[in-house]
Amino acid sequence: MLTLIFAAIVVTVTYLYVKYDKTYHYWKKRGVAQLNPIPIYGDTKKCLEGKISEPEDALNMYKKFKEMGVSHGGVYVGNRPVWMPLDPELVKTVTTKDYDYFDGHFANIPKRLFFNNLFHMTGNDWKDMRRKMTPVFTTGKMKVMLDTLLEKADSLSKLIDKVAQTSKPVEIKGIIARFTTDVIGSCGFGIECNSIEDETSEFFVKGQEIFRKTSTEISFFKKLLLILGLVQRAMPMDFSGIENFFRKVIKATVTYREENKVIRKDFIHLMIQLKNKGAITEFTNENDDIYKKTVKGDGISFEDLVGEVLLFFSAGYETSSTTMSFALLELTQHQDIQDKLREEIREVLQRHNGKMSYDALQEMIYCESVIKETLRMYPPLAILPRTCTKNYKIPNSDVVIEKGTSLKIPVWGIHNDPDYFPNPTEFNPDRFSPENKHKINPYTYIPFGDGPRQCLGLRFAMMESKVGLAVLLRNYRYTLHSSTPYPPKYVTNNFIPTVDGGIMVNVTNVN
Repeated sequence: MLTLIFAAIVVTVTYLYVKYDKTYHYWKKRGVAQLNPIPIYGDTKKCLEGKISEPEDALNMYKKFKEMGVSHGGVYVGNRPVWMPLDPELVKTVTTKDYDYFDGHFANIPKRLFFNNLFHMTGNDWKDMRRKMTPVFTTGKMKVMLDTLLEKADSLSKLIDKVAQTSKPVEIKGIIARFTTDVIGSCGFGIECNSIEDETSEFFVKGQEIFRKTSTEISFFKKLLLILGLVQRAMPMDFSGIENFFRKVIKATVTYREENKVIRKDFIHLMIQLKNKGAITEFTNENDDIYKKTVKGDGISFEDLVGEVLLFFSAGYETSSTTMSFALLELTQHQDIQDKLREEIREVLQRHNGKMSYDALQEMIYCESVIKETLRMYPPLAILPRTCTKNYKIPNSDVVIEKGTSLKIPVWGIHNDPDYFPNPTEFNPDRFSPENKHKINPYTYIPFGDGPRQCLGLRFAMMESKVGLAVLLRNYRYTLHSSTPYPPKYVTNNFIPTVDGGIMVNVTNVN
């Protein structure tokens, strides 16, 4: 009996050793630098245990590889090998020169509405949708949407004025998220969400639910099982409630507009054109050069329309509110920068008779620098995912990245590398001033990604952030409440950098 037990132990240990050697020496055998993976956890133990966030985990990996002096490395997320390019030239190659080898963000995307959009598409589906979607975000279209955006800015101004009168601290990201919800609801859906007036607004609640489901509700055990590849289909995240809500709202809007021939200057109207005509034909002028190159084709389906509008909502809701709230966090610590920005906002608006026009926003150069520096320090997409779609030989090496391998481009690590940005933890908008911005290697600053798969909505995001900060800062000063530590502590279960406990600020009227 003891002999059988001993034999079983030997067989088990041998099996585990062989499996460990095969799994956790994958990169080493290919001549790629790797860290010190732990069985089951790989290189992500602290993240899985909830001690640090995923962005912080990737930042730590980046720093360790930099200490090794390598241009790229291999890590293990659980038992999955993941390639991490570090060098800007390699990032350029992956995102631009050889992007067709990495034209997917994720592998094994579930076939459901929530993932039926440009961000998750690959191959010809992505190319066709990208071609059709590009005219939606030209300068001309941004000017068209600005009026709608400014209506919501007025509501935000009134809310901040009420907050200032109470003399009580307020969680500022929540307020900004209500603003971005109303902006996206109006520009995207043509619907008055009224989140600024009512934080129980259904649209605002659904926006929170999207990110709660994709981040904070992912428990340790579920993440662990997902990483081990055991339950990708057995335990799918349930987005049906969110999908049904948006499908119903969008269908009602589209049906009403088509039956009544309603034309409104918003995102969903442009998507209706794509559905019915296969190309954008209205709100286009001679400055829209991209439109002239657009070839009309088959219209998109209703499900495609819903998927793209849902992406517009989810991306615009969270990323812009994250950027503006982190900008205010830094401005509470740098009152001189806050004063300089407020002065610019007032001077520009005075030149434009108090009107926040598109031209006025373009003149807010320092505001743009503040936003770009915020995106450097706190990129909403701190890790840029990619999937290798066909075997790829890394330039000037014998290493081949196999088809199906996941990539993590460590945006947060690159943005906080002192080799590229001296004193990276210092908030310094002058890095992006007209005099200095040419010194920045484009592939060391990639908050919206780069290459053909760069985020199409970056112009809208910048415009929305400029309007939001201009309204928030024109007449009000912000200081950090003692309940919020600085530097901030991050929520550990979120894929977007999020301050634990929120950003509590004091608001005073400077007039």
